[in-house]
Amino acid sequence: MMDHDQRHPVPGPVLDRVRGRAAAMTPNVRRLAAFANVHSCPIAVVAFAARVDTNRVLAGTSVEMPFGQSPFAIGRGVAFENLLRRHGHADLRRVLTEGLGTDFSLAAIENLREGYPPNRTGLALRARVTRSRMAEIATGPQEPVVLDGAVLRSDVGGLPAYFEADEMAIGVAGQIIVGENKSWPVVDGKPTDEDALGAALDQAATYLLLGRRTLEQAGVDPGRMSDSVVLVTPRNTGLAPSLHRQDVSGRVRRIERLLSAVPDVQRMAQEVPESVTFDAMADTTLAEDARMEAFQDVADQLGRVYEPAACLSSCGFAWACRGCLFAAGDPAVAGGTVGRALPGIASLGRVSELGRGAPPSPAEIAAATPIARAGRLYDEIVTGSTQQRSA
Repeated sequence: MMDHDQRHPVPGPVLDRVRGRAAAMTPNVRRLAAFANVHSCPIAVVAFAARVDTNRVLAGTSVEMPFGQSPFAIGRGVAFENLLRRHGHADLRRVLTEGLGTDFSLAAIENLREGYPPNRTGLALRARVTRSRMAEIATGPQEPVVLDGAVLRSDVGGLPAYFEADEMAIGVAGQIIVGENKSWPVVDGKPTDEDALGAALDQAATYLLLGRRTLEQAGVDPGRMSDSVVLVTPRNTGLAPSLHRQDVSGRVRRIERLLSAVPDVQRMAQEVPESVTFDAMADTTLAEDARMEAFQDVADQLGRVYEPAACLSSCGFAWACRGCLFAAGDPAVAGGTVGRALPGIASLGRVSELGRGAPPSPAEIAAATPIARAGRLYDEIVTGSTQQRSA
């Protein structure tokens, strides 16, 4: 069968030009989750499609976002993974047996993390093995099997991407159940971090969706993938593992919509102006003012949508966008809701003038009446408070 890359040649020179010196990123479930929060922003969309690592583009400037895990969290995660795999995966076998009601004590556990090159070639080989073994598990004897470090291949924006799961294929009663390991604790049956729980379930749901597509490509009923996933986490404050199973059908549908929203790089190559590049803003030899000017130029050409909560948690451009909007007095600095409530208003200074009764221009009429009303109400409250204090 012809490889995807041969059927649809990637516009490499265009992507290279758009990225410039900006660090490239490889799509994974965390990147997809972050993109989900900012997929309505044009500059974020182009950056994702061009595989630009927005977290590193503005490195070394005052607007570099402080993303990344703490070394303590990384160390705890490594320790927990090692615990699950020691002594022939003894602890993993135990929690799977207890949590799924199937005896995994003698189950075959295939470690796909070993024996393959630690690069993209290795990922492609692991993806082919994963696809073959998943089809065998789904159609073969109903015996428990675990694929440790399964890899799934998917097209994201028209480019191939590889996603590495923890326990992707667990054969239980003819079904395949996605398993994901997380080192944050569950205390008295409740997760200590609800946001982390949601992110983990989204991650597992992504693997579930890609697993169904993998089975479908192999000519196997995708319904063999269970609607539920399992999370293996420490119990209470130690590292002793426990298992939690949860249905993620709704999350799978949302992630499917997200993947379909990623722009195709072929279309992007045709639509993005030739002057758009992340090169200068990523050039650490330039002064910060020059890098910020380059960022502003690209943002002006492509457009941006600033939503404080989503952007600050997900996009490496968040502080840069906020700084540019603040400097311009743009109402969008307060978020899209405020911006949409002020159609035709060019700046926060103009909002203040209209609030004090300045006559509106034709473009400002829709927003001018409620602004003037708010200004009068503000004056009444402030005046009333001042009079009460004076008395």
